Amino acid sequence: MSNPLLKQICELDVFTLLVFKSIFDNGHANSAAKALNVSAPKISRCLNALRLTFNDELFYRRQQGLKPTPLAESLYVAICQFTDSVYYLEQSALQIQNAANHVERPLHIAASNGLLSFLAPQLSTPEAISELGQVRLHKWQENSPELIHAGELDFGITIEQTDTKELSVSRLGCISNVYVVASKQHPLWESQLEISLEQICRYAFLCLELKGFNSRIDPLELFCQRQGLLLPSIERVIDREEWYAHLLTMQSVAFCSSIDMHTVKHMPGLKLAPLPVSEQQRLHDTIMPPQYFLIEKPRSHRRYSQNQCELVVSSLLTALTAQTPQTANLHAAQ
Repeated sequence: MSNPLLKQICELDVFTLLVFKSIFDNGHANSAAKALNVSAPKISRCLNALRLTFNDELFYRRQQGLKPTPLAESLYVAICQFTDSVYYLEQSALQIQNAANHVERPLHIAASNGLLSFLAPQLSTPEAISELGQVRLHKWQENSPELIHAGELDFGITIEQTDTKELSVSRLGCISNVYVVASKQHPLWESQLEISLEQICRYAFLCLELKGFNSRIDPLELFCQRQGLLLPSIERVIDREEWYAHLLTMQSVAFCSSIDMHTVKHMPGLKLAPLPVSEQQRLHDTIMPPQYFLIEKPRSHRRYSQNQCELVVSSLLTALTAQTPQTANLHAAQ
């Protein structure tokens, strides 16, 4: 290697070499831009700098994408070794900094309304703490996607879909069971028959509003419209505490999910029972039940491991797929 070439190589920054590796791995400049979370023009500038330095095209444009030249193939292993060394350098520096400060950065997670009180007990067990360390839970807000992108939040779990191209969106699943909730003295419980939607529609209904699900019309409201039934009243609240007070004092009836059930069952004065599967199907015939999504940064920009993320969502997935026998046992215990 000649001295002028060595000087040119030394003038390349680390990011430019990461661009080379990403294009080689992905075969597309747009994919490299998405993986590295930068604009397409920046990828083009880095590619031009690489071509100028090595005096080679490096990647030919083909129908299947960008195909590496023989020189690019010979450079790939050396560039990977260099970028890996930079990664290990970063990890070593972070470990030393953490040891010096004696402070571990908490895992920052944003969650939809109703999920915070469900996740908190799951993530505060000795097993979870040993795996995750401290976890700071935040309520999901309109600007949560921007905070994830900026690194102030690590990831989010929400029923609100986000179409931002800079973030990864994975579907976790939808609510598996619906519960009927009312005060223990409510006349709904006097019936010995299996609860039906028609029975519920005889009473004032309370809706806990969830953005992205029932903020426009609630599934029971739509069911009544289609069946020609008239609800005595339907009221909406956005706060769990107000929802609880309304159920106790206004003799209303409400629904809660298999996620909310873990919190609601501990609220004094309330009784809940699973809505029969056949009635759930009727209820969600036109409006799908809430679906949960995992919102993350691209893998290369995450400050947590895949195992940590899986540990956080595992309890949620278990609750989403809860089976009817468990709900029957809960009802019997009450």
